Amino acid sequence: MSDVLEDDQEIRVRIRGLNKSFGATHALKDVSIDFRAGRVHALLGANGCGKSTLVKILSGYHEPDSGEISPTGHAARERIAFVHQDLGLVPSLSIAENLGLTCGFTLSRGAIDWREEHRRAQKLLDEYGIATLASDAVASLGPAHQSMIAIARALNSLPESGGVLVLDEPTARLPISEVDHLLQMVRRVKARGVAILYITHRLEEVMQVADEVSVLRDGAIVFYGPTSAIDKEKLVTLIVNKAIRPLTARSATTARAAELLQVRGLSGIRLRQVDLTVGRGEVVGVAGLVGSGRSELGRLLFGLQKAQAGTIHLHDANITNLSTRALVEKGLAYVPQERRSGVFHGLGVAENAVLADFSALMSRIGIVSARVRRAADEVVRTMSVKTESISTPIENLSGGNQQKVSLGKWLRRDVQLLILDEPTQGIDIGARTEIFNTIREVVEAKKIGALVFDSDLDILVDFCDRVIVMCDGQVVGEYQGAQLTHEVINRAVYER
Repeated sequence: MSDVLEDDQEIRVRIRGLNKSFGATHALKDVSIDFRAGRVHALLGANGCGKSTLVKILSGYHEPDSGEISPTGHAARERIAFVHQDLGLVPSLSIAENLGLTCGFTLSRGAIDWREEHRRAQKLLDEYGIATLASDAVASLGPAHQSMIAIARALNSLPESGGVLVLDEPTARLPISEVDHLLQMVRRVKARGVAILYITHRLEEVMQVADEVSVLRDGAIVFYGPTSAIDKEKLVTLIVNKAIRPLTARSATTARAAELLQVRGLSGIRLRQVDLTVGRGEVVGVAGLVGSGRSELGRLLFGLQKAQAGTIHLHDANITNLSTRALVEKGLAYVPQERRSGVFHGLGVAENAVLADFSALMSRIGIVSARVRRAADEVVRTMSVKTESISTPIENLSGGNQQKVSLGKWLRRDVQLLILDEPTQGIDIGARTEIFNTIREVVEAKKIGALVFDSDLDILVDFCDRVIVMCDGQVVGEYQGAQLTHEVINRAVYER
């Protein structure tokens, strides 16, 4: 569907008949969209649908094969500001310094006028309701405030008459508790007459803030209209173009499985006296807000950080403070929250798919290419990775497919415990369900354990056998069976 909306709202940037191909891949097919003043336009679609290509064309990184963007050329691009998932902030510098790096510094007698810089930066912060000081270091801010600083910086580059602000997954790195702060800023920006292109996988946010929505599938727009004309269920169907297999249901039994992992009195920088267990064939979720200690627990278990006290046992063997290499040999696997840490850009799909287990691919004279190809093909097949070939650079894959490779490389090994930190962050609903169902199937078939850290409480409740709630570095609750409901877990997390 390529029809466009018609009303009296001023169009900031208009796109008509945009096409872009990369070899045999037709990334965009006759795409037409209008971005209107004072409107939030949500752009949705599965990973690999063409959203990134469209953004790269708007930024001037790619040139379209055909079609028009008006105003044309630099005139259009001067009206568009971008906030990418990688915010591009320098943590060690102050807010005023970060703004100056991109917006330019005020000079006085050949030197930077810092008093004026701080005044200008503070005025911008106050204008958009960002409750912080221009002198604060970016590193001292929470994720939501960092995102808001990046938005303010982008807005400062737009012309006085307004323009288009492109927000690429602005809440992907935020805990649920901080999403509302950012959405409030989006509403303020909208009220000032700026057109906003809002790219997200979180459909709840679309229903909250978007006036219009476009759905891209295989490079073509399959829906374009007001948000009021569609509901969340229809959006899901349009995005994936197939019935989504529901999350594999957790076991109905409340009987505790034979213990695989035992953690007793584990303490770290923030963690304090944490006790937990994971049974064979069991998926245990860990919930908690930013600063609760969730991610530190994962780092301690995988040897990325030294425990200050306490013990970790796997199969009754003490593995406390072993090296990461030793823990991998013991059967631990770790998929980190930061996707770039789970794969290596610059290498192909094949190399990334076998990184966790080179030993099985070696002969006396080195790595056997045929074994690498067979192993990589197996990962691509079992994880349903969408790629042109195993030699494709990993960075050319969508986020969801990169994450499938990151997980698949571990499943080739004789894994005993999967440690997964936000395993589907920023991934579309179809790929997310596939990944979680694969985890469930492997855990139950091989009788291994999985520990899942996730800020999406709905996922934890629907997917996990037990959920542990953390606050201020401690376990403050554990829920299973009839207790494991959305209402109970939400209350346990947020009331704390």
